[in-house]
Amino acid sequence: METRIIEQVTINQNSAGYRYSVEPFLLAHWACPTAGAKILDIGTGCGVIPLLLVSREADLAITAVEIQKPLYQSALDNVEANEWSHRIQVLEGDFQAVANDLEPESFDWILSNPPYRKVNSGKINPCREKALARHELALTLETLVATSAPLLKPGGKIALAYPFYRLEEVMHQLRKIQLNPTRFVRVFGHEEVAPKICLVEAIKGEAPQPPVEQTLTIYHPDGSYTQTMQEIYASFNYPERSHRLRQK
Repeated sequence: METRIIEQVTINQNSAGYRYSVEPFLLAHWACPTAGAKILDIGTGCGVIPLLLVSREADLAITAVEIQKPLYQSALDNVEANEWSHRIQVLEGDFQAVANDLEPESFDWILSNPPYRKVNSGKINPCREKALARHELALTLETLVATSAPLLKPGGKIALAYPFYRLEEVMHQLRKIQLNPTRFVRVFGHEEVAPKICLVEAIKGEAPQPPVEQTLTIYHPDGSYTQTMQEIYASFNYPERSHRLRQK
């Protein structure tokens, strides 16, 4: 598929609060919506996924939802700084409440890199911004999926990024609400360790079938990015990340 670069994307974030990692790049690259698509991004944070998507395909209409006011403001600032307010609408609020004001069956894609840890899993960060972004304090997997399904067009797609250990749970919740998984990616930090992340895509109304499995490796043994990861970063015109070494 031909990728069109608009201009180098600028993404600012609070150095003291929650900071995105590799997942938004993986998810935006993997989903790759086509021109004219209407997209919903849930838990947008500083707006990174919408900004990345529009940097490669300008003809998108994106609604981004963020519950935390500081991150919502950061997303607004980033959208305005990149002059994409006509493409990206940022809404503040709890997703379940915001969903009541969104038109049913109106989105071609729903994307989310949501809070990925259950409340009883791991230590909750004392920084509330980080805690809400990492733990399911405000949005569980079950609620995310159940609230998303009515907003998708028939044949619309949802793509999620979660820790790999939750893969079967993600698949189960999607199937329970008739969003049938069609493909997933096992994302490895490097080849010698178990996968860290899974990306899962499901289609509304698709007949159940075994999903296609793919793999992706982020780092070489020396901590440098693999060629695949360098190409992903480069495709978003985000070269400052493309040769970074993994933090030890």
